[in-house]
Amino acid sequence: MTLKFIDGFESYANAADMIQVYPASSNHGNITFPTTGRRAGTKCLDWDAGYTNAYLRSPIDANTFASSEYAILGFAFKVKGSGNYELDINLDNNGQGGMALEFDGNSSGIILVKRSGVSLSTIGNISYELDTWNYFEVKCKIGNGTDGHIVARLNEQEMINWVGDNYYSGATGFQISRFQAHLHNYWDIQIDDLYIAGSNGSYNNDFLGDVRIDAIHPNGAGNHTDLTPSAGNNYDCVNEAIVDESDYVEGINIGDIDSYSYADVPTDLDDTGIYGICLRNISQRTAGSDNIKIDALVRTGSTDYNSASELSLTDTWYTKDFIFEKDPSDSGDWTKAKINACEFGMEVA
Repeated sequence: MTLKFIDGFESYANAADMIQVYPASSNHGNITFPTTGRRAGTKCLDWDAGYTNAYLRSPIDANTFASSEYAILGFAFKVKGSGNYELDINLDNNGQGGMALEFDGNSSGIILVKRSGVSLSTIGNISYELDTWNYFEVKCKIGNGTDGHIVARLNEQEMINWVGDNYYSGATGFQISRFQAHLHNYWDIQIDDLYIAGSNGSYNNDFLGDVRIDAIHPNGAGNHTDLTPSAGNNYDCVNEAIVDESDYVEGINIGDIDSYSYADVPTDLDDTGIYGICLRNISQRTAGSDNIKIDALVRTGSTDYNSASELSLTDTWYTKDFIFEKDPSDSGDWTKAKINACEFGMEVA
């Protein structure tokens, strides 16, 4: 799978909601989710540190990327006014080797640097407009000698293409193992429509361009209602746009399935710009130490299709994203009509 992670920031009410998806974050500053995203009626992440050293870390780990694979990152951003601030965004091997981006408020520029342990060497600067939505993309491969490679684009225009050594001699390998945003100082930035992808695979293996990420939610019962609702109908327990842990569905029998009908996707979507779908599950284990797992499920026509991976549950709420880059019924591209015809859900495994 090449598409690793996406987030449109639609499903959060506060920082506590977000930390369920970005679990390693700390001192996260003043995070809000205003309904003033890039498109009417959508939300975005508004990050106002209020103090130094706030961190957000995405849930990628050492197994996300293969050795010497490109990590590809894209996101929309809007800096709200100039000032004394600094934001670092890192794609690296646990802080050693890779690349860092430094958003500098005084220069209104993105300073792109190679990372070699704690020694950073500037390889370019990209200017952007304040108080305006921009879309930034970068791909990075760790290598020594002339094997390292960093390419950066702003609003789909290539700005930097660098080849060189961005490997730290004390690192454990050439894998990108961490995506981290580190806010150093007082400022306010908005972020929307974020994706992370890799170069291995036959599709979604390069820049995706200025993408949009839309969220849809259950609006009715599907073909399967095996799980037990905490109250009312099954789909009523999982249909909220913002996570509500007070209602839920639960099951213990392997093979139990819940599926739901969903609201249609926005009509202004372009079929050629649909790169995949993501099913986000927030679940926990309530049956002691039993190894309870869940699969994501897509039902199209009269056939159920399960995700390639399963999620082993912990005894606290945990988020797992299951990405389907292609329609599992025909291995073809997704379209609005295909998505609207599907049910989505989960299976106890």
